[in-house]
Amino acid sequence: MKISGSIGLCAFLLTLETTIAFAPAPSQSITARTVMSSTKTTCPKTGNPLPNLPIPDPLLSLTPGTWAYDTMSRRLNKEILQRTYEENEEQFNSPPFAKALERFNKLRSELDDAANTKLRHLEFESTDGRPADVVAREEAEWKSIMQPYIDNGDTWLSAPWLYTEFYAYRRLIEAIGYYDKSNADTYMYDPFVFAKRAGLHSSVNSAENMLEKVVSLPNTKEGVALAAAFALWGNKMDLSIWPADAENSSLDVFAKILHAADDNLLHDDTDLLTARCEVLRERGDGKIDI
Repeated sequence: MKISGSIGLCAFLLTLETTIAFAPAPSQSITARTVMSSTKTTCPKTGNPLPNLPIPDPLLSLTPGTWAYDTMSRRLNKEILQRTYEENEEQFNSPPFAKALERFNKLRSELDDAANTKLRHLEFESTDGRPADVVAREEAEWKSIMQPYIDNGDTWLSAPWLYTEFYAYRRLIEAIGYYDKSNADTYMYDPFVFAKRAGLHSSVNSAENMLEKVVSLPNTKEGVALAAAFALWGNKMDLSIWPADAENSSLDVFAKILHAADDNLLHDDTDLLTARCEVLRERGDGKIDI
């Protein structure tokens, strides 16, 4: 039996979301689903196998109490963008950032009324510092993605959550003037640099601790359980949910998460997983990707 590791659940969800992101537009979805459920074929863009089962309908942000609703109606603005402002307050309130701050606040006002604010196409600067073909390609791709929902009059909540969350961060890039080469202060300015640096510094102790465990994982049920826990709880390192800060820079944050893993699980099938691994081990074959 071979057990190989990856970045785990987060990577799986990202792969799943990416698949949905490049799924056909709503008007084409019925035909596409019929084809995928009845034939084995490959994606014409990537060459990767298409799923044999129908792709589920995308998640919307309309239902109170769901993660999607909370993210788009509250968390994105009240927590993430508020923290972004606080971490960049000095820059945002400087004269070179006046236009950026105005657009940033406009974005936040839209999210304050997410249920009623209709989506619009992205705006591209004539002073964009990237090659013209790169700008044209991105503009065309975003128009293709957003057009069905703009035509339908969708809001931040009624369009698919995956699209609106990616769109929100691209709108932040637009607001900052990230690609506007005419403004040296905002050009290529990363509003998340503070959070990234804090996360990098706080990860050192966690990474060292985890790597020591990985290289010495026993070829036993306990080793499998620990590998699964690494993959599952790695997603808790998401800086948008649990931001790093200077206070945590010397702590082994990941070890604390693993220690509390049992308390944080709603349902635990670790025993079933490890039992299945034992069957494969005894049989002398099989591969499990975590």
